[in-house]
This record gives sequence, structure tokens and C-alpha cells, in this order.
Amino acid sequence: MSNRVIRHGDCAAPRTVRVDARKVFGMGGHSGIGMLEFLIALLIFSMGMMGLLTAQLAGKKVGHEAAQRSIATALVRDMLERIRANPGQIADYRGTEAGDDSHRLPLPDADCDTTACTATQLAAFDVWQWESLLLGESEKLAGVYAGGLVSPRACITGDAGEIAVTISWLGATNFPEATVAHCAGNDVGSDGASSAIDPTTLRRQQLTISTFIEPR
Repeated sequence: MSNRVIRHGDCAAPRTVRVDARKVFGMGGHSGIGMLEFLIALLIFSMGMMGLLTAQLAGKKVGHEAAQRSIATALVRDMLERIRANPGQIADYRGTEAGDDSHRLPLPDADCDTTACTATQLAAFDVWQWESLLLGESEKLAGVYAGGLVSPRACITGDAGEIAVTISWLGATNFPEATVAHCAGNDVGSDGASSAIDPTTLRRQQLTISTFIEPR
């Protein structure tokens, strides 16, 4: 076996190792991916929020329409009960058209809530008070009616004991096939301005309840 003597001069100089920090920390040619992922996430979040806001708006609209229909139902039944309690004056109730704030029903001669009234006076007071409920006079916000129905129109019709109470009000959606009673002749179109009845622009909803009340 040969013995090899290693001289000091035989040692090679140590090599310098260079480390690329961009490769170690993942900062190479893919440095733009983080921003792209952020933008995609922001787009998805924005679309989700838009969908949520749209759903909330639709839900509020449906809730408002349901509340208006509930108010209309209560008002129709209220008037029918008023007539039922004063059957001898059915003729005084029949033919009433109410709800036009610019052409209000005349002020009654007596306040039947505080004083005794005749049957005729009670009928006049009933329809006057009922119109104020239609318009929501009992609730005001900044001087504007906040209760009742939106742009209501109402009429009481019937013959030989058959009484029908019809209420129509301005809805939030167009109803091309809507049928509007004659008591809603002063209609309101989709632009919110008064107009003649046009089946293509009607936004009015309507409720009619009829019953038999025997005259006395």
C-alpha cells in the first residue's frame, strides 16, 4: 500500500456557494400570483355581496306588499262590520268613493266617538273616519302620512243586500293583467303620475270582499 502525503499546498481553495434568496422564499417568476388571487377573491366577494343585497331588497319589497294587503283586508272587513252594525242605512254607505286626498269626503256633522248620533249621522261619520284610515292620517312622519295604503282608492257597491267593498292601492310592481274597479278610475301609472287606466302600466293591486247584509 502506498502512502500518500498530502501537502498543504495540495488542498483546493474552498468554493463560495451563492444562494438565491428569491428561490428560497418563493419569490421567483411567480411573484404576481398573490395579487391575482386577491383580485379573484375580491371579485367573488363582490358578486356575493351584490346577490345578498338584491335578495334583501326583494325581501323588503315582498314584505311591504304583504303588509299593504293585510292593511287592505283589515280595512275592508272594518267597513263591512260598520255597515252590519248600522243595517238600516245601507243606502248611505253604498256608492261611497274614498281615498282621493285631493277630494276628501265631507266632514260629518257629529263626532260619533264622543257624542250620540242618529243612524244617518253614524253612516256619514263611518265613511269619513274610514277614509282617514285608508290614508293613514293617524300616523305621520315629517308631515307625511306614514300609515294606511299607498295612493288608495275605495268604493262601496251593492244591491238588494249584497254589499261589496273594493280597495285598490299602488303596488311596487307592474301588473299588466290587473283588473281595476271603477272606483280606482283616477289611476296612477308606473311613473307615479296620475294617468288614465292603461293595462300595460298599472301598478295597482286590488282587493274586493262581498257579503250579504239584510237591510232593516
